[in-house]
Amino acid sequence: MFTPYDFQDQAVADARAAIAAGKRRVIIVAPTGSGKTVMAAMITELARGKDKQVLFLANRRELVFQAQRTINSTGLTTGIVMAGEACDHEAAIQIASMQTYSRRMDLEELTLNRWWHDADIIFVDECHSSISPSYQKILKAYDQSKIVIGLTATPVRQDGRGLGEFYDTIIPTVGIKELIDKGKLVPFRYFAPSKPDLDNIPLVAGDYNLGELERRTNKPKLVGDIYQNWSEICPERSTIVFATSVAHSIALESQFRNNGIEAMHIDAKTDHETRSAAFDAFTGGELQVIVNVGIACEGTDLPIASCIVLARPTKSLGRFIQMGGRGSRLYPGKHDCIILDHAGCLEEHGLLEWPHEWSLNGKARVWSKAERKQKEKGVLKCQVCNRVLETGIICPDCGSALKRHGKPVEVAEGELKEIGKVDSVVDKRVFWGMLLRWARFKEYSPGWCAHKYKEKFGVWPRGVGDTEVEPDQVFINYLKHLNIKYHHRRR
Repeated sequence: MFTPYDFQDQAVADARAAIAAGKRRVIIVAPTGSGKTVMAAMITELARGKDKQVLFLANRRELVFQAQRTINSTGLTTGIVMAGEACDHEAAIQIASMQTYSRRMDLEELTLNRWWHDADIIFVDECHSSISPSYQKILKAYDQSKIVIGLTATPVRQDGRGLGEFYDTIIPTVGIKELIDKGKLVPFRYFAPSKPDLDNIPLVAGDYNLGELERRTNKPKLVGDIYQNWSEICPERSTIVFATSVAHSIALESQFRNNGIEAMHIDAKTDHETRSAAFDAFTGGELQVIVNVGIACEGTDLPIASCIVLARPTKSLGRFIQMGGRGSRLYPGKHDCIILDHAGCLEEHGLLEWPHEWSLNGKARVWSKAERKQKEKGVLKCQVCNRVLETGIICPDCGSALKRHGKPVEVAEGELKEIGKVDSVVDKRVFWGMLLRWARFKEYSPGWCAHKYKEKFGVWPRGVGDTEVEPDQVFINYLKHLNIKYHHRRR
């Protein structure tokens, strides 16, 4: 039996108040790791006290079993409606696979009395998907007097349709930042090592065309960059990598394995036993990296993960939050979660802990004032170690001066426009790092670097480290300027 947190008690009280006020289609919004299934179990326990019957719908096997464990921990008895699982049809609480439940509605030879659960309350896990035809076929089969409670961390769809097509109200609970401050989730550290060229990629259903996205991201250099940055920043961490396609995911898996890292690729066609074995090995420490395509995005409970690699660009705010949230849960010995953003998600959506003011109106949703101010500020990026922060002057990791990662952007229909780069003064360490990279590329001597440094700053390089930095256009223009001056003097 669990002891609920204050915010869980409040969420349950707010949901019950909305239902008492006549709302019959309610969404409870709470971040990954906040215990949405616990809240459902609390409501279920209260419902059973009034002899009500309950149906819990989930769209993946792992989520079905997870819900059963949580609800059973209250001492209640549950049945399962899912292919391959024996079901106690007499149980007042049924936890069902949405796919199985929907298919059985099409089988006329099955009588309603045998498997149909005449529930008074229906929970819909990951309810941002529940206005799809499969879910609606189930939900509309229950009369309007039944109560439907949706659970999600992100009440938005990537195609822009509003959940108000079915639901009456949203119950906001607690934000990611508040849970971090309460010690219920770990804080995030952000790094943005590289970003693929996403210009002119067509959109399909509000997100990038996957075929073109794969062509842009599944390149040896980008794949190498992903492993290289991970190996430099956090090679000891249990990591979940989000790839754009099966081919991209397999290429990334090979990159890790070729460097001696225990990694495994999984996708939608990976069988349940293999997938479960991978998750168990990951939790047990035998497997360090899981590379996946859309599998670990929602509902996957792998709290050991302390690094998330975003190798999959997305225009969808919901998908971004779901991916990043996989690393937010507490775990023994885990102090934070590192986000390696190779996909431009931070520029597109901001930081994970920024607050949102959700609406049922899809793309017309309203942003909170606090979030608007934060998005207008942009974020800061250290050019030496690639750490991304919200505020500050000096990087807490390497001590370098910080560079702003984005410029003010407009907020339109809940999505961000592209954030461009801005110029900044290159500090001594960054300049020295660019000299090192340029010299290696041009096969210049170390003495050339030292003299160019002294020519710019008037002193010889001391204590500037040996970290190479990719030259930017300001640096290249400066070298061109020096060459022009040199040839003028020769003439």
